[in-house]
Amino acid sequence: MSTVTCKLPNMTIIKYRASAIILLVCFTVLPTQGRQSGARSSQQQITWGRPNTNTAYFARDINTNVTAVVGQQARLPCKVLNLDKRTVSWIRKRDLHILTAGIYTYTSDDRFKVYHPVDSDEWFLEISSVTFRDGGVYECQVPTNPKIFLPINLAVEVQQARIHGPREVYIQNGSTIKLTCHVTTHEDNIGVVTWYRDSNELDYDSPRGGVSLEIEKTPTRTISKLFLTRAMRGDSGNYSCVPHLADPASVMVHVVNGEESAAVHTANCITLCCDLRMLCCCVLLLLLLSPVPR
Repeated sequence: MSTVTCKLPNMTIIKYRASAIILLVCFTVLPTQGRQSGARSSQQQITWGRPNTNTAYFARDINTNVTAVVGQQARLPCKVLNLDKRTVSWIRKRDLHILTAGIYTYTSDDRFKVYHPVDSDEWFLEISSVTFRDGGVYECQVPTNPKIFLPINLAVEVQQARIHGPREVYIQNGSTIKLTCHVTTHEDNIGVVTWYRDSNELDYDSPRGGVSLEIEKTPTRTISKLFLTRAMRGDSGNYSCVPHLADPASVMVHVVNGEESAAVHTANCITLCCDLRMLCCCVLLLLLLSPVPR
């Protein structure tokens, strides 16, 4: 009996292997993702209660998705109608920890408290100085029969400052230093934006003069523009844009004479050319060492 051997080309084998890997990932990941989505859906299910009856129920004009910024306060809403003498409780879904019951707090973390305006149907859970770990689902519960609950999802963001342009800039002596800092956020208030050179806060009323600031605000971002006219050697340094409620950004500024600026530009070009030559050599070497398919 003769044996027939079928030998596939190298590229064909690679294609089959890639297809097998993709199929394996699909069969492994997709069912898991489906289960996770189902779990999230069940967590977000709301038991509203029955309006137009004597039992308690939640108002439907409540925003169940709240976004807060790290360091700021978060206020989670809950409005219960026909509450009568029942108690409203707030539960942290992650660990089923009871945070508040009525107007009382049942956690050692003093950042959590309930805010209940007098003679109102609203029971807010307030979290001061929000951290990333505070993100997740919180439930407003009322012990009716059966119990009703309203899940509120808290998303936590970090505001990040960004200085437009390269991380290192060269300014000619006598010209104007202009730095623009962007802070993008969903909040109007990011706190005061302070500028530093190295570790020293800039003084806009200093004897040096020529230091000014412009602020532009919109509902989605804040722009802080720093100007230093008649730049001098002493103005060189690390400039940082530091919002009170956002991560800072910095840029290194060098104030140089005209000849020094040209020398820096030439040195940068030489470095770039060397890097490109090195890259070309590496690519050529890889091509030479790569095995030829048979």
